[in-house]
Amino acid sequence: MSLSEIEPGKSAVVESILGGKKLRQKLVNLGMIPGAIVQVVRANRMGPMVLYVQGSQIMIGQGMAKRIYVKQN
Repeated sequence: MSLSEIEPGKSAVVESILGGKKLRQKLVNLGMIPGAIVQVVRANRMGPMVLYVQGSQIMIGQGMAKRIYVKQN
């Protein structure tokens, strides 16, 4: 399932990222690496998602979240 499907308050483990080299590198720089645990802090269908990953709070858009495949904990 994609990260965009995870509800606020839930967490998941990053499995893979579907995208080009530039997108993958940007997400790696934010701590989104395979095996990382991501907690969804805030999300809605129209706006960005607020996430907690590897000790940092980050914000990404829905389009980016749809390219991150996760396994829900």
